[in-house]
Amino acid sequence: MNLSERRLCVFFEAARTRYAIEATSVVEVARAVGDDETLRGHLAIRDLSVLLGGDPEERPGTVILLDSSPTVAARTRRVEGVFDAAPHLTLPLPNRLVHLVAPVVKQGLVSEAGLSFELDVAHLVRGLPRQAKRLELATTTAKGPCLVFDSGPLHLALPLADVSQVASKGPMFNAAPGVGAFVGVLMHQQRLVPAFSLTGTDAEGLLIVIELPSGPVALSASRAHGVKGADALGDAQVIDAVATLG
Repeated sequence: MNLSERRLCVFFEAARTRYAIEATSVVEVARAVGDDETLRGHLAIRDLSVLLGGDPEERPGTVILLDSSPTVAARTRRVEGVFDAAPHLTLPLPNRLVHLVAPVVKQGLVSEAGLSFELDVAHLVRGLPRQAKRLELATTTAKGPCLVFDSGPLHLALPLADVSQVASKGPMFNAAPGVGAFVGVLMHQQRLVPAFSLTGTDAEGLLIVIELPSGPVALSASRAHGVKGADALGDAQVIDAVATLG
């Protein structure tokens, strides 16, 4: 590969989320000291996690000085390094994600290390709103076999015809930068799939991928009980996927 074909990016974590940004947009990477609120005493340090709608960053963290207007000194959790992103698989944002993270997040970058969100420095300075909205559970009557699962204290079921896959969270899942029902993004069948939680927590380890007319979404779960017939669901509430997630 020629040098001109390379695309160097700085890969880093902020809170629980993995990011990348083109190296030409980074002026400096500096280790923060204690609870310092300024970089070298004159430029205010902003938590990137808060800027993107999440909670405060762990201290002291690592500061990335961005070539933006205005200049931003962003506190991150840690910097992984500078790597060539040219060989990485790039995935566009589906419409559902455009409304949640664009234009700050440009696209997904996928490598063997996992899924990262590539940031657009020109829009980063505006940040993202804090999203605390919860999902409203809508139920229906089962007409066939269902996948039965738990989400926190909720005992639920989904019609099997709606279920595409049950996956464990792993490197191809990237946590959402903010808070609320939107908990992250899963790379599934070469697509970015937004993941949501009915309980507003990202601690659950499973993701149930659901095919909707508007595109796939994932619902987080703490435990899967398997497939049961409509007459064997017991007290499980059957989710109306379109009304809840559509």
